[in-house]
Amino acid sequence: MTPPSDATPFDLYARENALLAEADPLLAEAASGPLTDYLQRLVKQYRSTLRDNLQLTRHSDRQQAKLFDFNRNLKKQSEELEARRQAFEDLSNKLAKYLAPQVHDAIFSGRQDSQIATRRKKLTVFFSDIQDFTSTAESMQPEALTDCLNEYFSLLTRIALAHGATIDKYIGDAMMLFFGDPESRGVREDARACVRMAVEMQQALSVLRQRWRSEGFTNLFQTRMGINTGYCNVGNFGSDQRLAYTIIGGEVNLTARIESCADTNGILISHETYAHVTDMVHVQERPPVSLKGISREIQTYAVQGFKDSQAAHKLVALHHPAGVAIDVDLAELDEPTRLLLAQQLREALQQIDGNW
Repeated sequence: MTPPSDATPFDLYARENALLAEADPLLAEAASGPLTDYLQRLVKQYRSTLRDNLQLTRHSDRQQAKLFDFNRNLKKQSEELEARRQAFEDLSNKLAKYLAPQVHDAIFSGRQDSQIATRRKKLTVFFSDIQDFTSTAESMQPEALTDCLNEYFSLLTRIALAHGATIDKYIGDAMMLFFGDPESRGVREDARACVRMAVEMQQALSVLRQRWRSEGFTNLFQTRMGINTGYCNVGNFGSDQRLAYTIIGGEVNLTARIESCADTNGILISHETYAHVTDMVHVQERPPVSLKGISREIQTYAVQGFKDSQAAHKLVALHHPAGVAIDVDLAELDEPTRLLLAQQLREALQQIDGNW
């Protein structure tokens, strides 16, 4: 589209002007009379109307040119805004990989600021690490170790996020996360969600180790997990230049100590956490232990599995390295949602079978 111009390439009123030009000599030669007077008035009015129309046409052309320029500028501004929005979205997606989803959403929604501030809150804290990781790492090629660690952490992260955990940090082969901030379902439900998450993690890791074994890996990752519930300081820690959203306190250190005492591929929980899940899991009570840096003896319990056989079946988990991840807590679904999900899964299965 090309913008209109004030310079008209042709006379819009050529025929009208021709009629007027033809009328002038005829009226000049005509004898005076009522008809001639009327025709003169008519031609005069017609000429005035034509002149007004020409002015309106030129005004319309100027307005159209301005509108064209406005639309062109508006389109340019829209394209610039879209480019900025896309750049902002790309930056947000990149930052999301460095922040817990809950913290990322809180920051970009304005619910979380960047002030150095903390609050005291009862949380359930989780630690995990790989037993004898140093010796395992020394026996593997760096590339294979990197691939296995990425797959290992990706699996645990998917499960953690599915259960609502706030991922604090990865420390070498260790993982630290917590429940209860910035979102919480209550202290009891946070603790129960954490224990369910840990059980599902160990189940998924057992499947992963079987696959790794079939691929020829002899030194498999053996994971210990520790869980504790207690008051922590949570919020922004650091300086004006760099902040970390994390938790600190004696209960955090206690969780790390509990995790170090867990069995190979086991889950060890504190008495406070056990109090919230006593109806949910079978445990083996362990003798009180004295832990480094902790002045009191700590009562711990090794999680053996869910008490109710049906409770275990309420958690449906499927994780495959091809990128498939399904985590469903059937207890959280109403009947219509459960039936719809079942139908969708059956259709997906038919599609998968059809591709073979």
